[in-house]
Amino acid sequence: MNTDTLVLGLAIILMLVGVAGTILPALPGVLLIFLTVAAYGWYEGFHVITAHYLIILAGLTLLSVLVHYLSAVWGARHYGSSKYGSWGAIVGMILGIFIFPPLGIFIGAFLGALLGEYITCSEWKQAARSGIGTIVGLFSGMAFNLLLALGMFISFLVVVL
Repeated sequence: MNTDTLVLGLAIILMLVGVAGTILPALPGVLLIFLTVAAYGWYEGFHVITAHYLIILAGLTLLSVLVHYLSAVWGARHYGSSKYGSWGAIVGMILGIFIFPPLGIFIGAFLGALLGEYITCSEWKQAARSGIGTIVGLFSGMAFNLLLALGMFISFLVVVL
């Protein structure tokens, strides 16, 4: 087996891990795919992986990060959350990642939105609705990032093969 085939195989494996990372909160999925494509481009001298292609993937990676962090807030807002519920979702998500990984991102976001909203309205029904909206937003963001990751992976295969 030659070195080029080995490197391409490793790149494909890393990108598949990246695709899985869009579902598993502990892995930075789309970022891993972008970094793998950039590293492969560096390896092959940027003849096949062009600067233009990398710029497009960089933009998609930034979009992914933005959607990942804002999806919980958008979901909470869509379900009628106040700014306290939205901020609670963000704080809870960040704390949850560190306190109880990997499920902490969901539990923390839900509890943060629930408590933040309860502080504002003092009504558990509305606070629970805000928490549910946060979870719906998180799963919507994950679905978006999964589709984006698959698109990036397939585009890499088309460019390289």
